[in-house]
Amino acid sequence: MLAFEENGALFGRGDEEQWLGGRIRSLVSRSPERDCSVLIEGEPGMGKSTLLAWAAREAERAGCQTLRMAATELDRHFPLRVVLDGLDRHSPGRTAHQAELADLLPHRDRGRRVREGGDTSPSQVLADHAAPLLVERLADVISRIAVEEPLALFLDDLHWTDEATLLLWQRLTRIAKRHPMLLVATSRRTTGRREVMQLRRGLIDRGARLLALGPMSPDAVAAMAGEVLGAVPDPRLRERLASARGNPFFVRELLDALRRAGRIPVLNGIARLTGDDGDEDDIRRLRTFTHRLDALAPATLEAMRMATLLGTDFAAADLAIVMNCTPVALLHAVEDAVAAGIVIDTGERMSFRHAELHHALYAAMPAAERSALHLRSAQRLHASGTPAEGVAEQLLQAHGELNDWAVDWIGNAVAELTDRAPDACVELLHQAVSQTPAGDARLPYLEQRLAEAAFEQRRPESVAIVRDMADRATEWDHRAALTAMLVLMLFWEGKWGEALVVIDELEAWGAGTYATYWAGRLRGLRAITLYSASRHEEAEAAAREVLAEPAETRDALAEAYARHALTFVLMRQRMTEAALAENAQTLMLCRQLSPGGAEARMRTNLLVTVLLYRGLMLGMTDQLEDALEILADAREQAVAAGSYGQLSGISLSRAALSWWTGRWDASLAELETIAGMPGIEWAPVIQHGITTLIHGHRDQHDAARVGLKELDEMPDPEGLQRAHSSYRIMAKALMAERAGRPGEALAVLLPTLNPEYARELDQRYQWLPDVVRLALQVGDHGTAQAAVVIATAEADREGHLGRRAAEGRCRGLAETDPEPLLAAVEYYRAAGRPFQAGQALEDTSVVLAALGDAERARDRFDEAIAFYRQVGAEWDIKRAHGRLRALGLRVGRPQQKQRTGWEALTPTELKVARLVAEGKSNPAIAAELYLSPRTVQTHVSHILRKLGLHSRTEVAREAAEHLNL
Repeated sequence: MLAFEENGALFGRGDEEQWLGGRIRSLVSRSPERDCSVLIEGEPGMGKSTLLAWAAREAERAGCQTLRMAATELDRHFPLRVVLDGLDRHSPGRTAHQAELADLLPHRDRGRRVREGGDTSPSQVLADHAAPLLVERLADVISRIAVEEPLALFLDDLHWTDEATLLLWQRLTRIAKRHPMLLVATSRRTTGRREVMQLRRGLIDRGARLLALGPMSPDAVAAMAGEVLGAVPDPRLRERLASARGNPFFVRELLDALRRAGRIPVLNGIARLTGDDGDEDDIRRLRTFTHRLDALAPATLEAMRMATLLGTDFAAADLAIVMNCTPVALLHAVEDAVAAGIVIDTGERMSFRHAELHHALYAAMPAAERSALHLRSAQRLHASGTPAEGVAEQLLQAHGELNDWAVDWIGNAVAELTDRAPDACVELLHQAVSQTPAGDARLPYLEQRLAEAAFEQRRPESVAIVRDMADRATEWDHRAALTAMLVLMLFWEGKWGEALVVIDELEAWGAGTYATYWAGRLRGLRAITLYSASRHEEAEAAAREVLAEPAETRDALAEAYARHALTFVLMRQRMTEAALAENAQTLMLCRQLSPGGAEARMRTNLLVTVLLYRGLMLGMTDQLEDALEILADAREQAVAAGSYGQLSGISLSRAALSWWTGRWDASLAELETIAGMPGIEWAPVIQHGITTLIHGHRDQHDAARVGLKELDEMPDPEGLQRAHSSYRIMAKALMAERAGRPGEALAVLLPTLNPEYARELDQRYQWLPDVVRLALQVGDHGTAQAAVVIATAEADREGHLGRRAAEGRCRGLAETDPEPLLAAVEYYRAAGRPFQAGQALEDTSVVLAALGDAERARDRFDEAIAFYRQVGAEWDIKRAHGRLRALGLRVGRPQQKQRTGWEALTPTELKVARLVAEGKSNPAIAAELYLSPRTVQTHVSHILRKLGLHSRTEVAREAAEHLNL
């Protein structure tokens, strides 16, 4: 079904009704044991939509807020359209969240304003509708709506939705346990779409309940027939209805066809079947719906044929545009179609009663005629002011039969389509490029836009698309620009050897003919790629060759690439301050480059990457606030330029900073935002490494095991990717130690003492104290001493106090000396690293206990436990108790962390609660605390759950008493 059937009666679904009713009652009562996600499956016509509509009505009657959504096949091309349309038509909590929803919702009245001469600027239309960011914002708004009152979301035909909507549904399922929220969706059991099947498995793995609708029983079919006919069906009619195989929709259609033929007279309350059965003919007509279409007047039939061009769901105003007439002229035809059961009038829009009805009309038109009509419809819709995605929808269905007008329109609409419908944008650009002949002045522009769009999406086919265009290009600058884009794509996929071959091929193709500035840019790209392939000396030589050019003739972009490569070299040499200085020069060059032109994407990509690495280096030197500001700048630059492929890298960097600084909830929330974003090859190893570390230290065994399983299935990374494996190494060692196998944990860390293996591991100094601790635990004093030597060498070479603190922890443990450990504690306190402070204090208490200073050992132990509780490191608390008990020091048993009440709130949650009480919004709190709005919402959810409250107003009232406001 394509729209909710408000009056559809349910037959033979009593068990499903009872179960869904129970879930709704659990939602209203906010039961902590409730099911939060339901997936209703079944073949077409089995009553999925009718059951969904029944559940929606029940939820409304029970006092829930409801959000109803129904997807169509064309929604696959347009990110989040089904959700935005649902919010536009029926927004729960609309009054409370009016401003945010207005900012999120697209301007549905744009066409009307265009025709009336109103504002049509792209900024008014787009309003920040980049899918990855919008998913995050929608999840935040919807979760806050649910906090106010229980919220039930109903999504019909999940299998037709786009990937961003699937991601949003997955996100909402994850957070539904923390909010009074119920998600109910319908889907076909088999869809042929990998992403839908992945979502299905993920939902079931997270506890979603599956309701599979099978055929109705014969008694249910008879009951349905009795309701439709107003009489009891006789045995012959019941036998005839068995041909519908228990499918509710076909039972109804068969009854309607038989009644139209006058074959079911009713006498004395009995409906009798008369005439010849003609099974095969009846079923054929039933399945092609000719019994309905034959009765339509010619004008009505033509209107419905044209309506199929607009999809299974359409607006009467759009149909009038396509038919080049007024809505009034269509009134009679639309009324006839409704009366004949062809379409359903849902108020603002019309919907075909069933997908098969739409298909029967649409397929009857020859393919060439359909393509021509779609092209004509696109032109008419564009002329009327329809938004770009509506025009694109028509051109996509022309199946590549584009005319000159269509090619021009695609070129002009790229900016709007890139944000609103990136999949459709790539497909249309690909069609336009394919049909534009060589020598056409439009071709280079179209190819460059296609390369940029493919680059941002980073799909498996993106490299092949750009490579093909680069190979066909005959003009040097154009070919070089496409090749540079290809090199960057291969770079992010970790295919550095292949990228170097591509550069070689371009240089050989244009030997002696290309401009000097391209020679420098290629050397700069080569330098970065060589470094990534672990050919560090060659990388430095290539970079310095660029910088050896006279400053007055040196290309700025080439110099920026070269300096970025030198930044990598300096980072590898553990010269962070020098790397920051080189990075600052690179950043200045990037900001001076023109934001426009053919190289705009290269400039933006480099600028965001440079900012990202600057943020990382500032974080490594414990300049946290500066690091967060830089990453916020990187995010703004990426969004402003539509460079969404880099957002995952920024989120990973923020998550890493939050991990090291004890903001573990923020780290987990940041990592959740990565799913569904165009990614980078090594993102999963960081993502699962950090999540496993956090869950492991928090003693959340099952969640940690899930992360470890993911890490175990990943190969040991090579080259530059090894730099991103630090979290994987630490996580695997932690999980081995948690399992009571310290020797295995040490074995995980031992390879990192090898200089060749560790040369890319710039975070190695962070776990050298763990190497010493584990080595001493298993009696391997040689390894402990080796780790001390390495830590000292790193601290001497770098000079950064963080490395000196790590050396102090190593030396203090190995030499049973509390003084270097206490110095490390003071550093970690000042740097805002509570977890490391707790570790250093734990080690200090162990050393003091070994020296017989029980009183000071207990004091340091209590301080360590306080820091561990600050971040929720319950497993580390247990380990600390065990280490001291082994030395004969009585410190009592580990106390369970308070789980409810104000005492259960973490320091960050207390800050958020105070700001909520001051009346600040989530975005305002996020800006003040350097968090994302989604992370703030996670904290608010935890606050409400721990305090047993239901709204921000209640938090403000309670805070006045507990926080002395």
